[in-house]
Amino acid sequence: MTEVPGAQPQFTPPQFTPPQFTPRQFTQPQWRLWLSTLIRWALGCVLIVAAALKIADPQQAALAVQAYQLLPVTVAEYVGYGLPLIELGVGVMLLAGFGTRIAALIAGALMTAFVFGVATAWARGLSIDCGCFGGGGEVAEGDASYLPVLLRDGLFVLMAGWLVWFPASRLAIDPSGRAGFGDLGVVDELEEVHGSEE
Repeated sequence: MTEVPGAQPQFTPPQFTPPQFTPRQFTQPQWRLWLSTLIRWALGCVLIVAAALKIADPQQAALAVQAYQLLPVTVAEYVGYGLPLIELGVGVMLLAGFGTRIAALIAGALMTAFVFGVATAWARGLSIDCGCFGGGGEVAEGDASYLPVLLRDGLFVLMAGWLVWFPASRLAIDPSGRAGFGDLGVVDELEEVHGSEE
């Protein structure tokens, strides 16, 4: 190529190729995805129903928390007012399938707290209704039924634990659980880390 005297050399910018990202694929079997879906719906409905019954009678919800005698009266009152709102929010997240792992972590923490409260009430000889689905407060001696409540709430803890471990599900706004913590599940995370080290 012949250069023209006095002409300015032309600058050709370097070519930029954007990085290619490969989306993570679902690696879980279909039965597990659908089982997580059913558990997510069931736990979400439980929390929404529990919240609705408490919101319908906030004074009684506050009295139910105070009956456990674990918190100062004023603090227990605020907890009784605020707890149904948390249950409602978490229940809606689970039912819609948005941020499933975060919602399941919160639900599991709530259910564990319920198990602890009921177990300590039983151990201390209190006679109360748990108030998990409305009502609550002191009941007549011998009318308290703690074992079925502990078994039921223990099952809810296990359900929440499943969703923490396997948050991916079907018919969800966030089918992989990626909103916030989580993706396809803890097992997939461990497999990916192990694969990247090889």
